[in-house]
Amino acid sequence: MGASFITEGAIPFAATDPLRVIPSIMAGSAVAGGLSMVFGAGLAVPHGGVWVLLIPNVVTQLVPYIIAILAGTVVTAGILSFVKKNVSETSGSKVQYENVQGELKL
Repeated sequence: MGASFITEGAIPFAATDPLRVIPSIMAGSAVAGGLSMVFGAGLAVPHGGVWVLLIPNVVTQLVPYIIAILAGTVVTAGILSFVKKNVSETSGSKVQYENVQGELKL
């Protein structure tokens, strides 16, 4: 869903941990949007995700546009991997929180 720019796919992740997920997504989106503006990239179609990149002359500044999307993705994943905790159940009703280093588990 994300590759098609359908943002509703992020709702379950954001709903389970909104204080960590939503700011991470906002930061990554801000980086991608800011970079695409700096690069002067434009998208002539309102929707379609990465699939429209295959249509000739739909995206101005194609390579910088792809770089902006990838940079935003890396920022979102990096922040999430830093702030998101892996929850594992222990005996009884106690829950143990562990840092997830080096991998992103949602």
